[in-house]
Amino acid sequence: MLGIQSIASYLPKGRVDNLEQADRFETDREFVEQKIGVSSLPRFEEQDSVVSASVAAFSNLCAKESIDLAEIECVVLCTQNPDKGGLPHNSALVHAELGLPEDCACFDIGLGCSGYVYGLSVIQSFMAANGMKKGLLFTCDPYSRILDPEDKNTCLLFGDAASVTLISETPRYTLASAKFSTKGAGSEALQKNGSQLEMNGRAVFNFALQDVPKQIRRVLENAELKAEDIDLFLLHQGSRFMLENTIKRAGIPLEKAPIRLSETGNTVSSSIPLLLEKELGKSPGTILMSGFGVGLSWATAIYTQVK
Repeated sequence: MLGIQSIASYLPKGRVDNLEQADRFETDREFVEQKIGVSSLPRFEEQDSVVSASVAAFSNLCAKESIDLAEIECVVLCTQNPDKGGLPHNSALVHAELGLPEDCACFDIGLGCSGYVYGLSVIQSFMAANGMKKGLLFTCDPYSRILDPEDKNTCLLFGDAASVTLISETPRYTLASAKFSTKGAGSEALQKNGSQLEMNGRAVFNFALQDVPKQIRRVLENAELKAEDIDLFLLHQGSRFMLENTIKRAGIPLEKAPIRLSETGNTVSSSIPLLLEKELGKSPGTILMSGFGVGLSWATAIYTQVK
């Protein structure tokens, strides 16, 4: 059965001091630290790109795993801010940089905060349907490219990162249950207007508190599990205040739901894999992941450890 074998990430060297940004916006530093929860943001520098960051993440994966490039049969890249405007699809550019074989399927997925949970299901289903044994799922969404430098609602929140997950027939974790939802009528809450990002923070907050806990409970019920049966909850790292309230509303034990966005901010589709990479070393038995945001789109999945 296909599933998650390993994962690695990449954070660009560029950094923005979020407390200094708070001063520039005349925003209280304590609010930035306690409510937004972000003190420093990774930012793409001029030479950085979706492709270069993805390749760097893959290099970090190779430091953990022995990977034969000739065995990679599928590459999926999740991004909403691709290089070259998405033409050609960035997974093909990553394919070229890595020197992967021609007998390798490549395609991109245009999803944001729910993209990792969706992406895992997509690549595993595609590979299973076509008899593939090894594939790579990349995430990279440099929102810094579309931020309005005068908009404190977004500049204080979003960071840049990339991740890669090795999907194989010798996994450590396999999918047990999942749910996927969309509220397209609410999409104006988080969208690109012209060339820049717009966010209605209150609308996104209300969405997270109202809809995400319901889906988490549904997934648990369908899997015939309770919150106490889950070893680790990995929720999209939107903001500290939103996370704390969503965790509480969903009835999740606080000690099982890490909040770690102080040095990364909201990295969109990369936020869950950044968390997962740090937690895999502890070998949690059962993991629930929930990604939610732009779309409005939300997805929750339970993965169990292979014994």
